[in-house]
Parts: sequence; C-alpha cells; structure tokens
Amino acid sequence: MAITCLRVQAIALVVLISRLAPASAQVPRPAPGVARPGCRDRCGNISIPYPFGISAGCYRDDGIQLQGFELVCDDTRSPPRLSISGYDHQLTGLSLAAGEATAYHNATRACYNTSGGLVDRTDGTMSLGTSPYLFSSAKNRLVSLGCPNFGFFVDMEGYYVGGCMSMCKPSRMPSTGVGCCESEISAGLNFFEPHQINYTGGPGGDAAFSSNSTTCRYVFLVETAWYGPRFNDVASLNRTGDFAVPVVLDWAVRNVGNCSAAERNMTDYACRSANSKCINSTNGAGYRCNCSKGYEGNPYLDGGCRDINECEHPDQYPCFGVCTNKPGGYHCQCRPGASGDAYRQNGCRDKDKFTLALKVVTGTQIIILSKRWRILVSIHVLLALPGAPEEEADQNEAENLPYKFKQQDVLDLEEGSTYTFSM
Repeated sequence: MAITCLRVQAIALVVLISRLAPASAQVPRPAPGVARPGCRDRCGNISIPYPFGISAGCYRDDGIQLQGFELVCDDTRSPPRLSISGYDHQLTGLSLAAGEATAYHNATRACYNTSGGLVDRTDGTMSLGTSPYLFSSAKNRLVSLGCPNFGFFVDMEGYYVGGCMSMCKPSRMPSTGVGCCESEISAGLNFFEPHQINYTGGPGGDAAFSSNSTTCRYVFLVETAWYGPRFNDVASLNRTGDFAVPVVLDWAVRNVGNCSAAERNMTDYACRSANSKCINSTNGAGYRCNCSKGYEGNPYLDGGCRDINECEHPDQYPCFGVCTNKPGGYHCQCRPGASGDAYRQNGCRDKDKFTLALKVVTGTQIIILSKRWRILVSIHVLLALPGAPEEEADQNEAENLPYKFKQQDVLDLEEGSTYTFSM
C-alpha cells in the first residue's frame, strides 16, 4: 500500500506544573502619617489623628464657638491622660473612620439611710457645649441602677429628656432583669444632667417600693456594649462607691450643615486628600471625611489617603490565584493553565489536560509514544500538504510565548493514522 506522508513541523513547548519560587521579600511601606508634620501623634498609647491635635497649628481651628479638636495630654500622670481642651473630659480613643470618640464620666450616685434620708450624693453632669461632639444615640443608653430609683436627665434648659424606673423584688424571688433599667436617648444631645427620685411608697410605706431597697442608687449615660455584661450580679447592685463609665461621642466638622455646603468653600473644606469622600453627619449638623474605597489613612491631610495593597492582606481581600494590586482595588486571576473564579477558594480548575498518542516513523524504525501528562502546553504547528511548499514556523510568535522551547522536531506522520491532542 502506498503511503503518503504529511510533513509536519511542530514546535512544542512542554512545561511541567510547578510552584513558582517566592519573590524576594518586599520592605513594607511605612504607615501613613495621622498627624500634621511635626506634630505630636500620641498621648500614651492613644493615637491622635488630625483634625485633632495638642499644640497650636496641630489641630483644626473652627473658632472659639466650635472648639474641641484641641486636646490636652497630661504627661504627669501614669498613664498620660488625654482630655478635651476647655472641657476636661477624659478621652480613651479616637476614630477617624467611625467619627467617634470614647470619653469617661462619673456615674451620679445618691446614698440613703434606713429611713430614706439622703446622706451622700455625687454629680455626673457632662456638657459638650458647642464643641464638635454630641452624645451618640446609637451606642449609648441611660441606665438607672439600684432600688427603688427613678433615674432621668434633663437638657440645658432643664426640660426632661428621658429616664426609667428600677425596682428590686424581694430576695426570695428571682432577680434576673430587676434592680436596673435602661432607656434609649435621642439624637442631637450635647448636655447630660442626671437626677434621681427616691420612692419610699408614701406615708404608710408600700412593700413594692421598700421591701428590698439598696443603700446607694446610680444613674449614668454609658456605652451600651460596655454596660451589658457588667451590671448583672448582686455585687454590682449593692455597690456604694463611685465609678466612671465610658460614653461614645459622635464628632464631626460642624461649621457648616452638610457636605454640599462644605464643598462650596474648598479653602476651608476638611476633606483634603485627593482619594477621600465627604459623608454627612447622622447625628446633628456637619460632615466627616473618609478615604475612598481601596484607600486608607487620614483624609483630613493632603495626600493622607494611600492605596491599599490588597494582595498583602489575603485575609481581608481573598485571592486564590495570581493577585495584582491596582489603584483603589485589586485583580485576581487564575494561575496560567487554569480558569474559573480566583476570588473563591477552589474556584480555579486546571484546563491544560491532554493525551498525547503519536506513532512516529523515523526511517524504518517505529517508536510508539503514549503518555498522559498534566502539563502547561503551547504548540505551534505548520502543515505542509503534498505538493505545497514547506514553510517555516512563525518564530516571532514562538518568541513571544512566556517559556523557552524544550523541543523542536520534524515528524513524519502516517496518513490514515489518528493523532489526537485533547485539552
């Protein structure tokens, strides 16, 4: 039988799948500055980001009526004590992203003798004046502790704002949920003046009020998350001493009503970084600034928001392939030779599977090759049909491939045989 052969020039690149060697270690970038250049950025272990600051020129100054970004650090104490200038409220934390500050104030306490007479009282009034701070209505509660005790508070004009009544059941009865009460507060509050009323049950005495009373009763404004697990036992109910509690303050730039008004005066506009955005205050007038998505740092400083390299934080920005950082985000794709969704674990699947079955005729010797490889392959094949001129493979295309060629062969394939490359 006559045999007609096709001359096939095949340039095949075969690269076994292997793990790439790790790149050389990169020196991490220094954290973006939080304070103005040359300004103190800490008081003890508390970070002080601009617009807050300790000395002149280091804080945002909106005039005497809106003072509050100026802070005071008392280094004579251990640890150093940070407070709001002009108010002396102790601060234990400041957040740019949340627009919050955490302050401490004393609980109001009233203690009585066995006949119900007041013998001692401490006051926990707290004023924020015209500062940038307001009491957070979302994260604080008014709490009345002790029995019987009607705890409430009034505003600067002396009008009732809110309160609740705490009672104690007789000791023989379960006391869960009794002995204290809590009440939500409204938004926009900058003044807290607490009061208490001691109920004795009238001239004859009422067992509902007097059967199980506590010596001292308290009323205070407190961070809800802090308060919850701390006042649910008998020891807390029967305390007699003073104590301080944390309260969350919402702060904002309040010299204008909102972002729209602020953006009309770019000279005074607080959001200085190019990659920042303005957010209207949700508690009172004013606005805040945050870095745009994909950026971090201090939006109140020129150039303060810097790109986040998401590829360095796979716990926050998942990528199960090849991660590429880009301004304001990142791109994740499956490694070469695989396809799918690289943002999901096990989302990539190998696509380069093939079976190579070749009958190679070289002179009179026949060699059978049959092997299954899981490999990455790039193949450039040129067919020269009978009677047609033989052409060379496109070397330019080969040179542009990502790997060097391992093998270059000229194969004579027998007509009528089946040669299968399956991917």
